[in-house]
Formats: sequence, structure tokens, C-alpha cells
Amino acid sequence: MNVGRGGVDVRALRERVEVADGRLGLFLIPACAFVTAIINAAIPSAAGCAAAVATTLLPVMLRAGISPAGAGAAILAGTYGSSFNPGGPHPVMISGMAGMEPMEFILSHGTMYGSMAVLGVIGLTVVEFLLKDHKGSGNAEMGEMAAQPIERINLLWAAAPLVPLVILLLGDTCVPALKMGVAHAMLIGAIYTLIVTRANPQKAVTEFFNGAGKDYGNVLGIIIAASVFAGGLREAGLVDALIDALKNVGDFARVGVGLGVFLMAVLTGSGDAAAFAFNEAVTPHAAQLGMTISDLGNTALMSAQLGRTASPVAGVVILLAGMCRVSPLELVKRTAVPMVVCFVSSLVFF
Repeated sequence: MNVGRGGVDVRALRERVEVADGRLGLFLIPACAFVTAIINAAIPSAAGCAAAVATTLLPVMLRAGISPAGAGAAILAGTYGSSFNPGGPHPVMISGMAGMEPMEFILSHGTMYGSMAVLGVIGLTVVEFLLKDHKGSGNAEMGEMAAQPIERINLLWAAAPLVPLVILLLGDTCVPALKMGVAHAMLIGAIYTLIVTRANPQKAVTEFFNGAGKDYGNVLGIIIAASVFAGGLREAGLVDALIDALKNVGDFARVGVGLGVFLMAVLTGSGDAAAFAFNEAVTPHAAQLGMTISDLGNTALMSAQLGRTASPVAGVVILLAGMCRVSPLELVKRTAVPMVVCFVSSLVFF
């Protein structure tokens, strides 16, 4: 018998935990996506939110037997919860043009936001079930890391991944004094980890900067390439041509608006850029298209966010792919179909 402290049979306990993890695997996919969406309402940056929650949610999902690509896609699918943030730049911009309060604008479209969140998460869960992501297929190295046996839980160590997340949530909600950037919160979390683990400071600092340098180098390299690609599309006139074409689609204005912005977000990888570009140029002329400013602006906003979540060149996709050590296309392969379903549903039912 493998007995640990307090007379606990560690081996038997670990076997029970592993069985429970396997049963929870599929359930954790929608649960983590919803958690990300809730946190994204407080941290409106998709990449910032993903970086903050991934340190906590990725190990949990990997431990439960979810593949790295499936775990990353679950977090990615929750990164359009920022629609519920009344301080977000898009609700503020659209509501200002419509002569409304930001919270009034959000409440008027809240049913749509909630429905898209639920539909997107259900669609993602179905896709990952079909791909058997809940059975742990995928990156072998990440799977081996998650499968390391747990002999004893140190609560101070276990709390380390939560420190940056707690700081960011408190700073953006009830403790303004703690408001800071994601990088600052992550650095504080690293210092906390160094203190509670009492690791060798020289080795810990060296490993911290080695990891940060490697990840930033890999991620930023792809982001720079994606930015150059997006800049090329703008310089070639494709973005402006799409905007101009949407002004002349007549009775199909809403479909044209949604499809054009969705494609712009997929091609450029930036939901913000697509939404801002369209809302600045076209939304003020909503009456000419037979729509209200609020409805037209919201259509552009939702289409942009859904398109960004299905884009392999989006910053948040590249960030999560780097953390999961998989290709960005592996994440998009799981989110693309649910986002397309959400996009079509938003045009048909809302």
C-alpha cells in the first residue's frame, strides 16, 4: 500500500481522481469556455483574457484528458464575452452614434449575445466530441506533462496560477488600485511562485526569461507576419472595396454587412479592426440601408468577433496555439464550424 501523510492511500486516491478526471473531460470543455466568457466580460481584450485564464484552465483540462488543441479551442471559444462589457470600446462607440447609453445598447442585444455564447459552446463541444478531444489525443509532450502523478497537494503552490487572474479580476471590478496590465499581473504571479516554492532565485529567473523569450519570440514572429499580411490587404484596397460594396447592397444590407465584416475579420485576424473600420465608415449611414444605427453596428460587432474567433491569423489564436504547442489551424479547425453556425443563426433569428 502506498500510504502518504495522514494515513491516506495515495495510489488509490490518485486512481479515483484519474477516473473522475476522465468522466469530467467532455463536461470541462463547455464549462471552461463559459468561464472564459465570463472573465472576458471583465477583461475585454481577447488575448489578455486568454493569457490570464489559460494558466489556470489549460492544466485543469489537460489533467482531465482533453487534448491540447481541444483545451485551447475551449478557451478561444469563450473570448467573445467582451460584448457584455459596457466599458468596451465597441459598445461605447456604437451607443454614442445611436444616442444611447452603453448599458442600454448591451441590454437591447443581450439575448443575442447570450444565445450566441450558448450556441457556440454547444457547437464546439460537439466538434470536439467528434474529434475525440476529450480522450486526450494530440500533442504527446503536453499530455505527458499533464499526466505526471500527484503525490501531495500544496495549496500555496496550487494557488500560484490563480494569482494573476485574481489580480486582473479585482483590478477591473471592485479594487481599482489593483488595475494593471496582463504582463504586470503575470510577473507578480511569478514572484509569488518563487517565494512559496523557495526555488533557487538564479535558476528561477533564468528559466522565467528563457520561457518568456522563447514564447514571445515564437508568438510575436507569427503575429508580425499576420500583421504584414493584413497590411497588404489594406494597401491592395481589398478592405476599402468591401466597405464600399456594402453601401450598395440594398435589401440585403444586413446579410452583406455581416458577411463582409465576417470575412474581413477572418482575413485580417482582427475583430476590432474590422468592426471599427466598418462602424466608422458605414454605420452612420444606417438609415440609407433601412436599418437603425444600433442594429447595424451590433451586426458588424458580432460578425467581427465571430470571424476573429475563426481566423488562424488572429492574435489570440496564435497566443493560445503557442501555449498549447499546436498549430493555429488546429484550434481554428475546432472553432470555425461553430462560429459559422453562430454567424448564420445571428442573421436568421435576430
